[in-house]
Amino acid sequence: MIEYTLKDFDIKQLGSFYYHDKTVFRVFAPDHNKMFLLIDNDLYEMHRNHYYFEIALGGDLELIRYNYVTEDGIKFKDPFAYVSIDDKSVVVNKNHFNNRIVRPSYMKNIIIYEANVRDFSSSFSYTGKLRSKFLSFCESGLKLENYYMIGLDYLKNLGITHLQLMPVFDYDNDGSEYNWGYNPIAYNYVKKDYVLDSKEPYAYINELREMVNTLHENDIRVVLDVVFNHVYHPVSNDLDIMLPKRFFRYREDGTLAEGTLCGNEINSQDVFVREYIIEMVSRYIELFDIDGIRMDLMGISDIDTVNKLRETMVSIKNDFVVYGEGWNMGDVLPEDLRASIRNYRYLPEIGMFNDRFRDVIIKYVSGDNSIKEEVKQVLACDPNYLDSKHSINYVECHDGYTMIDHMYKYLGDHDYNNKRRCLLALSLIMISRGIPFIHMGQEFFRTKKGIRNTYSCDDSINGIDWNLRVDNNEATDYFKDLINFRKEHEIFDSEEVHIDFDDYYGCLIYNIGGLKIIINASEHDHIYNDGNNNHVIFNYQGRCDFVSSVINIPAFSILVCKI
Repeated sequence: MIEYTLKDFDIKQLGSFYYHDKTVFRVFAPDHNKMFLLIDNDLYEMHRNHYYFEIALGGDLELIRYNYVTEDGIKFKDPFAYVSIDDKSVVVNKNHFNNRIVRPSYMKNIIIYEANVRDFSSSFSYTGKLRSKFLSFCESGLKLENYYMIGLDYLKNLGITHLQLMPVFDYDNDGSEYNWGYNPIAYNYVKKDYVLDSKEPYAYINELREMVNTLHENDIRVVLDVVFNHVYHPVSNDLDIMLPKRFFRYREDGTLAEGTLCGNEINSQDVFVREYIIEMVSRYIELFDIDGIRMDLMGISDIDTVNKLRETMVSIKNDFVVYGEGWNMGDVLPEDLRASIRNYRYLPEIGMFNDRFRDVIIKYVSGDNSIKEEVKQVLACDPNYLDSKHSINYVECHDGYTMIDHMYKYLGDHDYNNKRRCLLALSLIMISRGIPFIHMGQEFFRTKKGIRNTYSCDDSINGIDWNLRVDNNEATDYFKDLINFRKEHEIFDSEEVHIDFDDYYGCLIYNIGGLKIIINASEHDHIYNDGNNNHVIFNYQGRCDFVSSVINIPAFSILVCKI
């Protein structure tokens, strides 16, 4: 196997390059003896140039479809093509890409909201015309019962800062009509299902760009969920055909490593693979003007790759965010090299999902008052696990029960109290130190009918039922107030803020900066009376403004006073 270094390739020179009178094709394939270009039924032998194979064909080849073919007759798509349709890569003219730039307003803090492109508009309750497509996020003016905003306008009205989209790049549906997208086939072109005009190659670029531009016009930044940890079909993967025995990690016995529990794991330490990952994300900024990535199973990747990835993206877009799942997984990459929670101090600018926060808060709102010390630690962001700069605080995301389903499953069918528990958990996310993360619909008690893992369930389970937003309008208004409250108080994002805690007859008092936050996680109302007049600015109904010496704190709620 040939050894190569960064000096042996220029990753930006790979792929197909269109000119009006010719197109240049170039592939990096150091371990192959020959390489061919296949267009229709014509096979052209490519010329070897060091570790590249390349060829220039004359004429106007715009939208011509092609494949590469190895000396062994194995056909594969170009891992650098901007578009692939029907298992063939497409030559495109970049002058037809949508390059309009829209800059959202200045942002002080981050509030992440997770959604799936299909789920957002697949339900019967969605009143727009463009169901399950990128462009559904561009439909404004949608309402239910002539009053309640849904769709894009709802997102804007909430005040979230970042919309995180579950995977949009091509993936295998695994034999079902529906799939979340964590079965990646390719990283260089988007999933056909999300494109309205899927027979038009430029739509694969321009429709997602139009979606991002529309969200930017509404002051919402866009994060893409990327799956750079494994692929669904390792044997037929384009990158593995191009770079045999390099793209994946292997055990000493020659078998594929599978720390992902998906049959393979990507070898991020290979110098070309690392640069490929970085180049793809750079391209996402160039093509779609995205604002961040969420790395699925990030702990499979090595520390150097993740740090270099973030440094490169920030050099392109200075407010770009990188965060991911820092689970400690794998059996080949040494633990001290993994981009995992245990190594967060070596990843100074990388956010990580805080599973400890999730587990503690769910227990607490479910009625376990014996864990108050742990609650204090996660609210203040214990640096022994994750500090506030790194911690993504959540109780619900795509994989796992929704919060309301969790309550019903473990606490029974007590609708009012279960909803109050869910709102308390939402409140604790928004008043904790760290970065708040919300799963779409969590604020109006989205249910998946009690199913924990809905990755391949149909739209009746996964689709957003916008009627729940109407039925629980007070809850959505409360969440909007929580977002505005968070934005108005930068203390939650401060590294220097003073924090201490007190107990008060079953309530937990959380003093942060100039605020006193009283948390009642019990089934009973409590009266707070410390002998002083307290200026209350937030309670179970949302933002408020009154002064009182005797304050009622209903069950499963918070109350905030200015000190």
